[in-house]
Formats: sequence, C-alpha cells, structure tokens
Amino acid sequence: MSSLSAVIATPLASLEKPGVPHGIAEITAAFGDITEYIKSDGTLDPRWGAEMLGVAASPFRLMLSFAPTKTITHFSCHKRLIEVFQNAFTRIQSSGMETSITSFGGCFAFRPQRTGARLSTHSWGIAIDLNPESNVQGTDGRMDAELVKLFQDAGFEWGGNWHGKTKDPMHFQFCTGY
Repeated sequence: MSSLSAVIATPLASLEKPGVPHGIAEITAAFGDITEYIKSDGTLDPRWGAEMLGVAASPFRLMLSFAPTKTITHFSCHKRLIEVFQNAFTRIQSSGMETSITSFGGCFAFRPQRTGARLSTHSWGIAIDLNPESNVQGTDGRMDAELVKLFQDAGFEWGGNWHGKTKDPMHFQFCTGY
C-alpha cells in the first residue's frame, strides 16, 4: 500500500502526518470534505474550524502582510499539518533563513481561488502565502530559492512553478494537481 493510500485509509481523527494528496478526491480524503460544511448562504459552518483546524507555532515572529505593524507566532491551519508547518518553520530558523520571510500573508482562509471558481487550498488550511508584497500573482516574484526548496522538501507545491495568470510565487500548498 502506498503512503498516500495509507493516509486515505486513515480516519481524519488521526493526527499523523499525511502524505501529499493529488487532486480534489485525495485532498478530500486526506483533509475532509469541506463542501459538507458549506451552509446554504455560502458561508462556512464553524464546525469546520472546531473539527478540522488547529494552531501551528513559528519559533520566530512573522510580520502580517495585511497589518505590517503586527506580528504573530501562531496561525490557523489544518490540524493534520500542524507538525509539517512547525517543522518547516523550525528548519527555516535553524538554517538562519528567517530574514527570507519578510511577511506572512495567511494560511487558513475560506475563499475561492483568485483566478478560478474552485475553492482555494487555503480553505482547507493546507496552503500558506509568504512575502506577498514581492511575489504578486501572475509574476515571477522574488522568492528565496532556498526557502522554496525547503517547502518543496516538506511536501509543498510552489505556486511560482505555475504558468500565466495562475503563477503565484507567494503560495505554497500541501497538495498537487489542484
């Protein structure tokens, strides 16, 4: 059985680190069917947050891109990725790369994709935006190559490898094919 098959067969109640899902069917199997939590008015039922989200810690302060006078050391993400995010930020710090993150643009946010009609992977809390000021969607951006490699080694797909208007160099998501 592949590691992803094992993850898909594992109940969501388990907090073990998931394999990297490919496509919406595997995202749903690994992280839950968010459509079951969307209310008739299009908003997200708070049960999603209570059942599926947790808080990841960063060992260093992250400036908020949307409120530059504020910093955070914790953020909401899918509960199955807490360890993955925390390990990534710990590796960033231990590698002396904290300065390569100039701002934090967010992780969990229930919303559609900026360039499409589907839900963003931020809706599951499985994506993170870093340095949005210098990595605008549709551009090549200026993301540190070592930071990109660190997140890719942790299982994240980098939006800077996408093409055209979907190219999103601030974006890292823990899935492929979506």
